[in-house]
Amino acid sequence: MAYANHVSKSQIIELLGKLADDDGYRIRFQRNPDAALTELDFPSGGFAGFVGNSAQTGMLADKTVFSAARQRMVDEVAGECLCMIIPNFRLDYGDQHRRSGAAMR
Repeated sequence: MAYANHVSKSQIIELLGKLADDDGYRIRFQRNPDAALTELDFPSGGFAGFVGNSAQTGMLADKTVFSAARQRMVDEVAGECLCMIIPNFRLDYGDQHRRSGAAMR
């Protein structure tokens, strides 16, 4: 069973990108964070404390803050991918001479 408030790293990266680049989304997020999060398929109603100080002050952090946070997330995901070991399978059905010889004609 999945957690009701579970979001993926790609969703967080998308959110940070919107908050860094999309003025319309920033306005919608300031007015109604829950509705803005739902636009990005975040679970509805589960993030009461998610917005932090913007609910109290009425202001979001500067776009550069969100851009830097997004870049850190992207770098972290890229680092995870670089650490993955991808198996390299090789199927060998015999030596090269038999495959390139008369049997291949």
